Amino acid sequence: MELKEYFKILKNNAKIFWGVVILVVAGSYAYFQLRPVSYLTSLTLNISRQGKQETSEYKYDDFYRLQADEKFAETIVQWLQSPRTVADIYAKAGIDTRQLTLRQLSKSLKAEKLSSQLVAVKFSAANENAAQKISHSLVTVISENTENLNKKQNENTWFVIMAHNPIIVQNTFDLLGVFVISLAVGIFVSFWFVLFWHYIK
Repeated sequence: MELKEYFKILKNNAKIFWGVVILVVAGSYAYFQLRPVSYLTSLTLNISRQGKQETSEYKYDDFYRLQADEKFAETIVQWLQSPRTVADIYAKAGIDTRQLTLRQLSKSLKAEKLSSQLVAVKFSAANENAAQKISHSLVTVISENTENLNKKQNENTWFVIMAHNPIIVQNTFDLLGVFVISLAVGIFVSFWFVLFWHYIK
C-alpha cells in the first residue's frame, strides 16, 4: 500500500483518528491528575569512624581504611535492598507491610553509593509525616545493624552512621511532558486502530 493510500484512510476516518488521540491524551492526564498524592524523599547517610587506629604505618592504614569505608558503603546499599531490613524500617515507622511482596519491599528504597563515605537513599511516602518517620527509622535500623557489627570488633575503629536532614518534596508531574508523550502515543495507537477499523468494517 502506498503512502497516499494511508493518508486517504486517515482522512476518511479523521473523526475516529482524532477521537482516539484525544481519548489517550485525556486518559493520561486524568491518570496523573487523579493518582494519590505522594512525597519524594532524599536522605544522605554519612559514614564516619568511632576512632582511629594508632599505627606507625599510617600511609597503609589510611589506604586500608579507605578500602574498608568503600566496602561498608556497599554493605549499607545491600542492606537497604534487603526485604528484611526494609520491613524493619517500615515497622519502626508504623507502616504496615503485610500487603507488600518481597519484590516490592526490595524496591521500596533506592540506595546509591556516592562515595566511600556517602550513601544517598530515595523513597516515596504517602505524606510528609510518613516521610519523616521512615527517614528516622531508616537511620535507626542502619545504626543498629552497624552497632551489631561494632560489637565484634576489638578496637574502637569501627563505623558510625550520621544522617543529614531529609529533603521532602511533593511528587508532581510535568504537564507539557505528559502532553507530548501521550500525544505521540495517541497518534501511534490511533493510526493502527484506524487501519484495523478500516479493514474490518
